[in-house]
Amino acid sequence: MGAPDNIIHPHLYMTVSLPYLVSQLDQLEAFGFARCDALAALELTDDAFTDPKARIEARRVEHMYKVAAKTLSDPRIAIRVGYQFRVHDFQKTGSIYSYCENIGQVLELNRRYQCLAVDVGLPEYRIEDGRHFFLYNHYEAAKDMHHVMGAIFGAWATALRWLSWAAGHELKEAHLVPKAPNDISFYEKVVQCPIVFNMPRNHVEFHPESITKPLITRDPEKLAECIARLDKILSLGNEGEHLIASVKASIQAAIAEGRVNLTIVAGRMNISERHLRKKLTQQGLSFRDMLEEQRKDLFTRLHANNQSFVSIAQSLAYNDQAAFNRAFKRWYGTTPSQYSSNISETS
Repeated sequence: MGAPDNIIHPHLYMTVSLPYLVSQLDQLEAFGFARCDALAALELTDDAFTDPKARIEARRVEHMYKVAAKTLSDPRIAIRVGYQFRVHDFQKTGSIYSYCENIGQVLELNRRYQCLAVDVGLPEYRIEDGRHFFLYNHYEAAKDMHHVMGAIFGAWATALRWLSWAAGHELKEAHLVPKAPNDISFYEKVVQCPIVFNMPRNHVEFHPESITKPLITRDPEKLAECIARLDKILSLGNEGEHLIASVKASIQAAIAEGRVNLTIVAGRMNISERHLRKKLTQQGLSFRDMLEEQRKDLFTRLHANNQSFVSIAQSLAYNDQAAFNRAFKRWYGTTPSQYSSNISETS
């Protein structure tokens, strides 16, 4: 249970901030899932929570929720935690949203600051056929993280329902990925609008008027104070280090989905390819070198698990085996087959 091996710092793809996780552990304990059991499932100790900037892989949080769901015989535990988290911690963690001018600004700021808590999926405000949606475009690699997504959705659906009500409207409809349970009363309590289950994405639909209508709770001065604090957190550390962490995270995400290049990575960072190229040049960084480094590190882990070179090439998102072989020779000065032969001879 060595914490240093399980903590990611600075943040990498699909992680959860430990300060954010603490509130979830408190809620789980209130539901009857002991903190010691949660830490065991996470493979963490309390010492890990002393670093306010530390993060943990989201897959470990998903595992914790699976254990909790089984222990408590409650498959809805994650969305319950998300709901209770927002109910009990709104003043501390949700005030910035109530201070906003309108829900449109809420959605904009969430997209900007969500990474401080989690980087699983991308929050998005979208208009389709005249209908207004808040949704999560979750990464392909996150498709099996139903509990983590449920906790996120539970917190956000609750906040958005309150804010919609404050704008003079309720939410119109909610779509959820899970199959409909026998009892949907808790879900109805969270969103208080019609719910459709077994859908391809999690989203809520707004009344169009609620997006721009001023919130009765808006407070420009307090909002400015919150934004200043959050911007300071975002800018902590060297700008070059932050850029490196962001590019690495986006590279890893792109590799996981099977296609990676500068355009795709820039898109994941919500900037243009030209802007990203400029930022890398200013920091003396090479995208090709960073991509090679990530692929080489991933190769080492996959090869240690006895995966074949053909399988590894696919996992590293190479277009063909020849491209992987050329990269391999750059890394080790030899071909994959020669590399395997040398290892066999020294074994």
